[in-house]
Amino acid sequence: MERKRKFNKTLPLKNIDTALYPADFILCKALDIGENILKCGGEPHRIEDTIERICTAYGAEHTDVFALPSLIIAGVRMADGKTFSQVRRVYKTANNMYRLELMNDISRKICEGKISLDDVDIEISKALDTKPFNRYLALLGGVLGAGGFAVFFGGSLYDALAAAIAGFVVSIFNLHKVKFGSQMFYTIAVSFIGALTGLILFRIGLGDNIDMIMIGTIMLVIPGLAFGNAVRDLLFGDTVSGIIQLVQAILVAVMVAFGFIAAIMIFGGVFK
Repeated sequence: MERKRKFNKTLPLKNIDTALYPADFILCKALDIGENILKCGGEPHRIEDTIERICTAYGAEHTDVFALPSLIIAGVRMADGKTFSQVRRVYKTANNMYRLELMNDISRKICEGKISLDDVDIEISKALDTKPFNRYLALLGGVLGAGGFAVFFGGSLYDALAAAIAGFVVSIFNLHKVKFGSQMFYTIAVSFIGALTGLILFRIGLGDNIDMIMIGTIMLVIPGLAFGNAVRDLLFGDTVSGIIQLVQAILVAVMVAFGFIAAIMIFGGVFK
């Protein structure tokens, strides 16, 4: 399936002398936006389209962009025939829909001429410093999410309460991330702690069905959004990006399962 990248053609800005900006500067600022979109969990095709639109708005006659979940390669050809290319390597990404929307808003305003390229760094810093809600609301989301999923899959109110407590523990670790050797080890540790909390609560009598408690807790760490993005990229024709994200989602799911299995084995062997 071949995807059409351009929905509405972006035209060069009329109210700004785009010749004032060197081509490498234009490409650098466009990549700054694209890099932050990628770090916030944006799709590669969104990054490609954003960089192309910004460069076109500032006078680029031709723009080539190739984005992966950890890499962006871009090149432009200006009206005078000069060509420039840059590469950005991204080592860590996280899903942050609020910050992603702010970055998209900045890119739209750049293409409309409402934000100058000179002010891009300031706008990006403002977006990175903005928080949509405080940590207490994030903890509440973890509690309601784990408890709600426990009931959704057929658990009792006691199961929901136990899952909510385990979800609270998982949310605390997500807010105060401890440095591990890699993200995979961190996923195993958080999954292990969440599962162990649910098992202990069930053993002391809180909860009727341990499977419902575990399901409610595991839904907080399962990479559902990443898996959905991978399938969407594959359907849109971004085969390389889709396969990479699919492999990453599967690896995270395996690490989550490993953490839960380790907790069950230790709980059964030590506390039995």
